[in-house]
Amino acid sequence: MDALGSPSSRLSPMTIDGSDQDLALANSQFLSREELIRRRLRRVQQLRRCYRSHYWVLMEELKSKYRDYYWTYGKSPFKEDQKNNEAKYTEGTSLPGENVHGGNGNGIIRCAFSGCKSKAMALTRYCHNHILSDSKQKLYRGCTAVAKNLPTGPSICNKPVLRSMVPPACSVHYQLGERCLTRAIRRAGYNIPANRKPNVKFHVVISEFIREIQHRRKGALTATVPKTETN
Repeated sequence: MDALGSPSSRLSPMTIDGSDQDLALANSQFLSREELIRRRLRRVQQLRRCYRSHYWVLMEELKSKYRDYYWTYGKSPFKEDQKNNEAKYTEGTSLPGENVHGGNGNGIIRCAFSGCKSKAMALTRYCHNHILSDSKQKLYRGCTAVAKNLPTGPSICNKPVLRSMVPPACSVHYQLGERCLTRAIRRAGYNIPANRKPNVKFHVVISEFIREIQHRRKGALTATVPKTETN
């Protein structure tokens, strides 16, 4: 059977495996359990091959579209030449072919964030690092992990991550959270190989989080209790 997407597969109908056997049993009023299971198994296996072939065709198409997207909105061999051309002009003057909206003669739009020279993402006027400045976008939100503990309060990372990410953390804090979870599970008495992700029962994770919360509360309470003066 040809891969989906080829001209021959689009023009000719797909032949069902074992159709000759099904034709012999077409006039049967009843089928045995074995005959029914064998027929379903043949069709499920053929459907799986069809889905798998269709999946790899879509993956090849995705790779092609990703190359085009990366060439247009990502890095390109002309990036260094463009930096050299920009260095010839003084700050505050526009380059040849560049308009007030940050675009140029080649149709490439620059990020609208002040001082940013990166290319804007598709369908928006901001790059990935400044996409949260776009009030109309709905795909990204800020990383909720604490980057630093300042005297005025915790400083949130707020790097852009997809809203579908659970937990909503950037790649750096996501890996940090996995390491902290691994250490917590090992403290609970479970041995996890270094090359495997933690996969334990939910009640173990909950009990470890409760223990960590109680430990922090006890430390905060100790810090707030005034020390008695010694004579």
